[in-house]
Amino acid sequence: MNYFLTETTFRKGITNYLNGQAYSNADQDDLWQYLTDAAHEDATLPPDMTVKEVMDTWTLQMGYPVIKVVRSSDGTSATLTQERFLLVKNENSSDTHDYKWWVPLTYTSQDNTNFNNTQPQVWMKDSEAEITVSSLPEKDQWVIFNVQETGYYKVNYDDDNWNLLIQQLNNDHQVIHVINRAQIIDDAMDFAQAGQLSYNIALSVNEYLKSEEEFIAWNTALLNLEYLEMMFSRKGGYGALKRYLLDLLIPLYDSVGFEDNPSDPHLEKYKRVLALSNACHLDYQDCVQNSVSLFQKWMQNPNNNSIVSPNLKSTVYCTAIAAGGEEEWNFGWNQYLASNVASEKTTLLYALGCTKELWILSRYLDMMFDEESGIRRQDVRYTFASVAENDVGRDLAWYYIRDQWDMMSAYLRSFTTLGDLLLTVTNDFNTREEKHELEVFKMDHADALETAELAVDQAIERTGNNIAWMDHNYDTIVEWLNAHGYASQFSRH
Repeated sequence: MNYFLTETTFRKGITNYLNGQAYSNADQDDLWQYLTDAAHEDATLPPDMTVKEVMDTWTLQMGYPVIKVVRSSDGTSATLTQERFLLVKNENSSDTHDYKWWVPLTYTSQDNTNFNNTQPQVWMKDSEAEITVSSLPEKDQWVIFNVQETGYYKVNYDDDNWNLLIQQLNNDHQVIHVINRAQIIDDAMDFAQAGQLSYNIALSVNEYLKSEEEFIAWNTALLNLEYLEMMFSRKGGYGALKRYLLDLLIPLYDSVGFEDNPSDPHLEKYKRVLALSNACHLDYQDCVQNSVSLFQKWMQNPNNNSIVSPNLKSTVYCTAIAAGGEEEWNFGWNQYLASNVASEKTTLLYALGCTKELWILSRYLDMMFDEESGIRRQDVRYTFASVAENDVGRDLAWYYIRDQWDMMSAYLRSFTTLGDLLLTVTNDFNTREEKHELEVFKMDHADALETAELAVDQAIERTGNNIAWMDHNYDTIVEWLNAHGYASQFSRH
């Protein structure tokens, strides 16, 4: 509302509402009326429009829309349609509601670039199946809708416009506002995951990231790429995906450096944490070696807590313990016991689950459910999650839940916590065998699940969705990675 009414009008309407209703009851419609009156006075809303008819479509129904933009053959006009965005569509849903919104449309183009005007240029009404926007540039120039993402909607384009955006990002990404760069990444990856856009386009969108230095764009990209990495982590194509991710990330890693500088701006610090945590997670050796070196210095001087910067502790601790063995793990455990700083203890507890030694992970799981171990009952969710999110520990954590459910429920005394742990452990399940294991688990523990049954059902449904995603996308992504030079280089005999 602040954007389509303007801040001045919005504040005016709110002030009038607060003054006018100071000593009487009010409901949502009263607020809408005051805002409408202010908007009509200031001419920021057409006389035949009200805030109520706009906002009721946003507050009285679920979700938000995706606007599909299909340009004409010459590019100078576009047909726009809207539908509710769903990452996963439920084919068996009984919901017959026709979801439509009043959508404030803003747009800019390659021939008349303006990312500062966030006032609606066109309104799409909830009663309109489609609208046409004219006066666009010719077909060889891109358009972008939802300037600075001031509207709460996603935008999907025809393939030609997507390819024009990819070309612009690769040639000079700074022509496009950073918020819209993040939007383009987020929308492309979400549409690909939802089956509404080819991963050939979505992955190509990300390639410009080798030149990107803004935190907001990188944070968006890495959050979206997590799902791909999770789905690929146990498949033969993971090596190619890992090379693709590192190819994008290494320039950012090199630019921020490993040394944390207290005088850096906050966004620079966030960017460094983002780059280092992901580079180390992907086993980039410079990152791993730096982490191990810092951790060893700390081991030599355990009373000096300033050796590792607070911003880098999570990454350094986890990486060094993963690269080390029993000695590093025992040191981390002793530091946990000795510390009386809550945040430090939590960081260490999580890092201890990063070890790649299976027997240590097994011992760690047993310690979590031992009152005498030093791990508090309420901290089990952190420790168990760290093991479950470890490639080596994931199966171990699943077997533990499956075989020790009764003991765990008696110890934790919370089926909500148990359900959360089960959802964490099964987050990357994507095979029919794993789905069958969950179904068998539900049958075997039917009388002991209680409120955690919902979590089991969610895990089964999510696994089914992951299986469908793998069936539809895995081969396409592997082919794209191979075609772009990320295939494994090994000899066949």
